Amino acid sequence: MNLSKHYNSQYATSSLVRAACLALVSFMGLMLTGCGDFFAEKPTEMESENILEILSEIKPKPDIEYPVPEAYKKPPRIIEGKAGEETDAKVFYFCKYQSPQSLSKMIDNQFMKQFRNSKGKTYPVPDYRVTSNPATNQLVVRCPTRKHAEQLLTFLKKTDVPPIQVKIDCMVSEVYADHTMDWETTLQIENLFGEGIALGGKVVDGELQPAFPGAALRDVARSSFGLKAGFERQINQPGHRFRALVDLLASRGYLKILMNPQLEVVNGETARIETSEHVPLDEISYVSPGTDAITKSTRYVDIIDSLEITPHVFADGYIGLKTRVLLGSKSTPEGVKQVPIVTKREIRVEENRIRQGESLVIGGIRKTEKRSVVRGVPFLKDIPILGILFSSKDFEERGKEVLFIITPTISTGGRPNDEVIAEIRKKHEMVQPDTLIESLKDPFGNKGYTELVEGEAAENEVGRVKAEVERGHAQRKSEWLKRELRQANEQLEAERKRFEEAATEAEKARQELEKAKAEAEAKLQAEQKKTEQSQSKTSELQKQIEAARTKATEAEKRSQSVRQEYEAAAMRLEKIRSELEAAQNGGDSADAGKKQDRKAEPGEDKNEQETDKQASTQKAGPPEKDDSGKVDQQQKSDG
Repeated sequence: MNLSKHYNSQYATSSLVRAACLALVSFMGLMLTGCGDFFAEKPTEMESENILEILSEIKPKPDIEYPVPEAYKKPPRIIEGKAGEETDAKVFYFCKYQSPQSLSKMIDNQFMKQFRNSKGKTYPVPDYRVTSNPATNQLVVRCPTRKHAEQLLTFLKKTDVPPIQVKIDCMVSEVYADHTMDWETTLQIENLFGEGIALGGKVVDGELQPAFPGAALRDVARSSFGLKAGFERQINQPGHRFRALVDLLASRGYLKILMNPQLEVVNGETARIETSEHVPLDEISYVSPGTDAITKSTRYVDIIDSLEITPHVFADGYIGLKTRVLLGSKSTPEGVKQVPIVTKREIRVEENRIRQGESLVIGGIRKTEKRSVVRGVPFLKDIPILGILFSSKDFEERGKEVLFIITPTISTGGRPNDEVIAEIRKKHEMVQPDTLIESLKDPFGNKGYTELVEGEAAENEVGRVKAEVERGHAQRKSEWLKRELRQANEQLEAERKRFEEAATEAEKARQELEKAKAEAEAKLQAEQKKTEQSQSKTSELQKQIEAARTKATEAEKRSQSVRQEYEAAAMRLEKIRSELEAAQNGGDSADAGKKQDRKAEPGEDKNEQETDKQASTQKAGPPEKDDSGKVDQQQKSDG
């Protein structure tokens, strides 16, 4: 009897154990099958692992300070040449900060090809021919003369200056218009901007503790670290306050960050962020009238979300931003006729002036979405069939707004490659969740806090070592610069001595030049006096020559009149002679008898003698002139 009772009790116990084991196995199976998504790898975790795997292959380059070729360090050169009969000067200039294309445009705009006066007439000016080599960033400019080349070189030195580089931190986010914000977050936001009251917060170690600590009541170890927003006022740090607000909203689930790129762009240039999606759109191309058959066609369009930013840095420290926001979306409306709709929303702002480090917020693009939300007990709500008892499904309408937060700052230059890689690795490092045993061993998270403190201490130590190394490098560089400065001072002193010697020689040369100039001026004055005297003598001689020339002209005139009178007398004499000869020929026979009978009268003989003398004078020719232009008086009397 006792044996049977013992056997029955043992059998019942074993049955209960088997049933309990079977129930436990079934429950664990249901748990594992229902909570598979909890243990499965998330897409973000897989993406982080892939990124870390890719980054592990990227190694910092040890030799990055390669020397620049010496040809690029040489000063600009001016080479004069001659092409045919024309001379020119070529300027060889390596661009330091600006591109050859921009400098070429500036040269073409500043150095004119022709000049127009007030009357509208154009005059050609010296031509400048510019040739650029983008491979070497070199400009070769042909100038008419060396003087023009020097003017061009001065212009290039004034314009080829380092441009300002602007770092733009962009954040594209969605803000959910949910009014169920908890009081802790509300008070933190109020304290963040200094508009609310802390409501009993106390100062511990110089920091204002929160009035409603929230998580600090549940976890003591987390009360001394975490987000500073709401704990103290960040005075004179508007960019930090705004960033803290964004982090606070993101941590509470009221804001979703879509993109957070950082851009480096030169002042005045445009930076563009663009994401596109190539989606198909079904269109009705033809409807048959008889059969109502519909022919559809598919057209692909690009749904583009883009952000363009053009910064302009002003002399007063403000930064002007020219922005253009473009958002595209595709939606299918409810109803029978579900034709896809492509919408495009654009915001264009031509100019905004903000201080460096402050944020520019572009918003106003709102939309509403409907979605179903499952709420319930963790783990139990994921059990198939039984999860219905531990969960509920609600439908809610939620509005959201797309915000563009742009924070420009003046960049100080690039960052080392190893620091960037370390930052990216840390950003994408996968968080290892605590196991159940670790949670039981350390319920308050002291181990995590210790690891955090140790990590910060290690980072501080690494930073201290880097600072020591940089300080040593700076000291060595300072010593090297001191030596260079000393050598430069010695060279400057030698140049100063040479300059003084050259100045002394120049002073001597100047004195000799002054002396030679004085002697030359004295000689010039003597020569001028001689020239004046010779000019006076020359003027007197010219006057005498003019008087003699006048007398000669008058004598010539008298000679002409005398010649004319002589010619008239000669003609009359010739006429008388011809008449006399005719008379003689006619009266020879009559006179022959009379001559024999009577004697000739004395008067008649005398007239015949004078007539013979005139005939002989006419045969002899006209009278001659002497040196003074006068006619011989004897010949006149004879005539």
